[in-house]
Amino acid sequence: MMINNHEKHAFSLGQQPQRLLRHEVESRLVDEVARLLSHEPEEGLGWQGSGIDLMEALHVVFATGMLEDDDGCMLQFRAIVRRACSVLHVREPRNPYELAAKASRRKGIRRSTFMRRYQLRLGRDVKTPFLDEIAKN
Repeated sequence: MMINNHEKHAFSLGQQPQRLLRHEVESRLVDEVARLLSHEPEEGLGWQGSGIDLMEALHVVFATGMLEDDDGCMLQFRAIVRRACSVLHVREPRNPYELAAKASRRKGIRRSTFMRRYQLRLGRDVKTPFLDEIAKN
């Protein structure tokens, strides 16, 4: 698997601690998810966050179109979900699309969207907010 980063550009979080461009935030998340997908289930990793947050993050990564297989074809959402759930020992949801849609509709009533929290953590110089939700079991 590889990341298609033809649109990606370098940036410094120190220069923009409060407000990062959406593309930059998404690019960072793509990098972290790609790192996750390169692990093996035998490594004993586990997801510490909610399942809905995981599906939201994976769908955002899918929607960027930046994750590609070795032949240069964009990875499908189901393939990303299947691999991530396997590596993280999380039960694969029957309808991950619905969970991702439900997550993106959260508007801060009780909890903001994963992407909003991810962006805030990046702004606070947290280097890998997504990977920080993963623990070795």
